[in-house]
Amino acid sequence: MNRLFGILFILTGIFAIAGGLYTWGDGNIFDQNELVKVLIPWADIFLTGPVSIIAGLAVLKNKSWGQTLGLATSGIYVFGSALVFISIFWNNDYSVFLIIPALSGLFIGVAFITLALKREMDKI
Repeated sequence: MNRLFGILFILTGIFAIAGGLYTWGDGNIFDQNELVKVLIPWADIFLTGPVSIIAGLAVLKNKSWGQTLGLATSGIYVFGSALVFISIFWNNDYSVFLIIPALSGLFIGVAFITLALKREMDKI
């Protein structure tokens, strides 16, 4: 299971950076004029993407701190997905290019947290 989540974290990090640079379909991030349009993409470029890649590598290599960073990354995914869903509903923009990444992040985050909690409960 660590292998699957390690790969998912790395891929999510790469897609977060790439998607953020294109402001998730609204054009180049450097061409945007409104702060609201670039907040989540800049967070993806500077926080979510790099942390995801580092967490993915740590989980893959079974580093002692990998699960902790994976849990923190999962929290970012869940929170970020909530922000995206709010903006989707607020703007009535039900683009599949926004919905699929948000659902993916939510699924990966909740699944990793659930499995980590299950592992800890099994130790008791």
